[in-house]
Amino acid sequence: MPPHTPSQSGLALPPTACHALIDYILQNHEAPTTMVICSSREAFLVGLQSSMQADNLNEITVDSGPLDASIHPLLIPTIHQLAASSSIATAFTPSLLHLRAYLACYAPARDPEPTSNTLARRGSQSAMLVIYGLLKLHRDTTEYSVQGLSRSLVIAVEAANTWQMRLTLVEPLEDTQPSAPEPIMETEAVSPPDPWSEQVPLLNSSLVPTNGSTWAGRTVEVGAVVARWCSITRP
Repeated sequence: MPPHTPSQSGLALPPTACHALIDYILQNHEAPTTMVICSSREAFLVGLQSSMQADNLNEITVDSGPLDASIHPLLIPTIHQLAASSSIATAFTPSLLHLRAYLACYAPARDPEPTSNTLARRGSQSAMLVIYGLLKLHRDTTEYSVQGLSRSLVIAVEAANTWQMRLTLVEPLEDTQPSAPEPIMETEAVSPPDPWSEQVPLLNSSLVPTNGSTWAGRTVEVGAVVARWCSITRP
């Protein structure tokens, strides 16, 4: 992921696995930061476990040392991770109704006094309002449209601006199920799908496309909608 640099606009990042998202926030946030997960807590924890297992398998090589490969770095309670995680709030919004209601009433928990570490690193980091899976939450609903996405984004942008936080949009990286390690060989890197390039209709519809069907009528790229408020980083 690109370095996190403060600016007035939000960020829309490439699809990211659960463990990589958490690591990114730990390395780049400033208190207060909130991570809004657009799924249930149980579903997110299952995805997090799978992504950590897959990441561990990817790290296995013929030159691996005696370290226990089952212990993911996120599970090691370093001083930095303990201190950083204490200033990150987490919310789970498994539906559009939950997400919009939460953002409309959003108020972060503020630290009474900034820590010496926060003061030393201020300027390279910023408070973040991270929404993980915004597009995915809309995708199988009648509000996966310019109208529906804009409605959600306006509420999110207002919440972030009210509390002077950086809005950060991230979509889940699918297909992170662990598999047995394969022999090391040179293969062509495959880029993940670009969710910001998907096409959506202008208005909400009473129908949801299924089985590979497409929208009828004029469509707009999702990235064109998101770019009104966020700087997009493509995969």
